[in-house]
Amino acid sequence: MKAAYHRVYLYAYGGWEAPRWMRRKLARSGLHRAWLCGYYGWFEEAGIKYGPANPYGSSRYEEGLT
Repeated sequence: MKAAYHRVYLYAYGGWEAPRWMRRKLARSGLHRAWLCGYYGWFEEAGIKYGPANPYGSSRYEEGLT
């Protein structure tokens, strides 16, 4: 099942949008959550979670440039 979640995550990360009928059938399932994580770009690396609110790498604010 992990392979299916990973494949769905990668499809969504690549920009594929599931049709509405499919999203309705998969609502609140593990596949839907994998699709959402990929679509919004959420991932975890070395125990640190990254996503829209916590971008990868340091920001200009953290470097003291602003």
